Amino acid sequence: MLMAIEGFFGRVDDTIPVLLVLLAPIGAGIGAVARDSLVHAFRTRLKRADLGIFAAQVIACFVSGVFAHADATAAALFVAGFAGGLSTWSSLAVELVGSWRERQWSRLMLHLPGALALSVLALLIGRSMSGVAS
Repeated sequence: MLMAIEGFFGRVDDTIPVLLVLLAPIGAGIGAVARDSLVHAFRTRLKRADLGIFAAQVIACFVSGVFAHADATAAALFVAGFAGGLSTWSSLAVELVGSWRERQWSRLMLHLPGALALSVLALLIGRSMSGVAS
């Protein structure tokens, strides 16, 4: 089937097989569903959707670290796709603006540096686990 797809569409930019172009949106869809499930679980159980967004971001960075140096197929599916769909920088930004508008300064001051620090830490741990620590 893949050969039929590549035969019909050819190669994207003569260097990227169509399979990679198809895997990224599949992974992104799965990642988006996972993000929604996490946010829903945190909103339902703890009444804190922002913590679900925070968890999704950290998991996405960890997955990116694990698959950062994988072959192109795995990277398309897991980094560009799944981690991209799970990644929630825009959702985090919306939460931060909401905290700012509601004058929840302590939440605002915890989430931004916390999200950045934990995301970098998760990325480094993921890279370390993949055997490519720098």
